Amino acid sequence: MIVFNMNRCIGFLITLILLMHLFSCTTKTDNQDQQNVNQLPIETNQVDVLVLNESLFMQDVLSNGKLSAIEKADLYFKSQGTIAAIDVKNGQTIEAGTPIAQLHNAEQQFNLEKANEKREQAIINKLDALISMGYTRNSQEFQPEHEKIANIRSGYKLVDIEYREAEYQYQQTIIKAPFSGIISGIIQHRHEKANVSNAFCTLLNTSRFHIRFPLLETEISKIKIGQKALISPISLELTTVGTISEISPQVDENGLVWLKAEVINPGDFLDGMNVKVSIKLPINHQLIVPKEAVVLRQNREVLFRYDKGIAYWTYIKILHENENHYAVSAIEGASLAAGDTVIVSNNLNLAHESEVEIEKLKNPTLPISRNMH
Repeated sequence: MIVFNMNRCIGFLITLILLMHLFSCTTKTDNQDQQNVNQLPIETNQVDVLVLNESLFMQDVLSNGKLSAIEKADLYFKSQGTIAAIDVKNGQTIEAGTPIAQLHNAEQQFNLEKANEKREQAIINKLDALISMGYTRNSQEFQPEHEKIANIRSGYKLVDIEYREAEYQYQQTIIKAPFSGIISGIIQHRHEKANVSNAFCTLLNTSRFHIRFPLLETEISKIKIGQKALISPISLELTTVGTISEISPQVDENGLVWLKAEVINPGDFLDGMNVKVSIKLPINHQLIVPKEAVVLRQNREVLFRYDKGIAYWTYIKILHENENHYAVSAIEGASLAAGDTVIVSNNLNLAHESEVEIEKLKNPTLPISRNMH
């Protein structure tokens, strides 16, 4: 019995020692963790700021349109026949008057030659009639009544009409460029019968383009003929300046007014390209911030004013916008004025009265678009 009690005592002592050791280790670990937490540095939000000032804001009025060549003509054969020659290729640039294609025209050429011979003979007969009235071969001026008599006797007027008709019929077998431009749309070949119902080709003068585009009737009062517009093809990283050339005097059934702008081809524009049109409207005395300064809180626009290391949540109203900036004002009794410092970076997770440190003071960037001069 004594041996049994002693064993129980020894077991109790061993258990007590183990528990005391375990408690000591746990307490030490907790103390170390608390020390580590106390030693972690408190991170402060690093932000960029700028000082507000009132300045000129360039509002964007945006639309879309298509490039249309300044001159564009579908060219047809005007008489039936078989194609004898095609003198140009698609994509070729040609000068005004250049032959493009022609039909077999031997018959028309013979008729023209015969008409020319008859005309030459009529000219001689006319001169003989004038000489019989006292003029010489070197005479340059004739009395109108004398020349009329000579024309009748020689048959010159009728023969001249026949000649011009034969020349016209001959020219109908040839397509010539009415202006300088680029050839497009040739699909027929030599020795094929000419299709007089469809255009043989299209000639494009792509040195300049028109762009037809719509604006809302509420925007049109601010637009004037001669005003500049930025033209940017959707398929190219290229922007150039155009000029408003036409404004329709009517509003269509959709509440739109159609305008036309003209732009010089910088070299890469093509007929039919889709383009973005941006018209810049100057608005004076605006508080301007970059778009990244404005964030959403409770589905409303806010920005953060900076004052002595604290960020203050300020509800705003966006008055105007362009590609990179907003013109803003405060609402609901909030304060926002020229001279205030606002936060323009690292503001997505800021709360009202968050502590912040300035990393960079930015210069105000006036949002006046490039290429508008």
